Amino acid sequence: MSFERGGLDQYPAPLIFDLDHTLWDFATNSRMSLIEGFDAFRLDTIGIENVELWINSFEVANERCWALYRNGEIDKATLRTERFRRTLESLGFNDTELAASLGAHYVDVSPLQTRLIEGSEELLSELSERGHRMWILTNGFEEVQRIKLERCGLSHFFEAMYTSEQLGTKKPHANAFLETARLAGLDPGENIVMIGDSFGSDIIGAQNVGWRGVHYNPEGEIQDDAWRTVRCLRDILNLKLDS
Repeated sequence: MSFERGGLDQYPAPLIFDLDHTLWDFATNSRMSLIEGFDAFRLDTIGIENVELWINSFEVANERCWALYRNGEIDKATLRTERFRRTLESLGFNDTELAASLGAHYVDVSPLQTRLIEGSEELLSELSERGHRMWILTNGFEEVQRIKLERCGLSHFFEAMYTSEQLGTKKPHANAFLETARLAGLDPGENIVMIGDSFGSDIIGAQNVGWRGVHYNPEGEIQDDAWRTVRCLRDILNLKLDS
């Protein structure tokens, strides 16, 4: 498919999307999974009576553990238990066995959740209609991310998903983007656009290899170094992605 622009035939720009927090509503889906775990393991009976405190404590621990994982300081197996060990510890409990069980339960149930960021389906449908080829590039774990994408009903929009596990490197490292382009059959300089919520991992990483970054940033401070910033996903449809 080609489009006439300024007298020249030009293919719509290839688009690479992040998944968590960009299309898949990680915050809501994670909280629903944590509530299921809270109930399944009867955490109220050991003295954790406030489920909101449980969720808030986990979110702090999870973010810190993911930072360690992105920096290569812990591995996947450690991350999955350590974030719950730290959550329990912050609430006055020291139970590694319970942390491991909670971690396994969370990994089982969280990818089955299907809440999407508002406007995800409409955006992808319109971009597909315009002829954009699309892929997913995610730092999430291989088996979990593929279940998420399939369960939430978005997989048919994308030609492929590439995970950091598959690639052997994580965003924002250049090789994550360059290897994604290679596997997708794209020239790295082919006017590629990266769309994601993380300014450091998605936007700066992509722009460092010559791509353009669209920062999905619904509430935070605008980062001037991003090629473009949108507050809601539908605003992407107003950008000149092919220029």
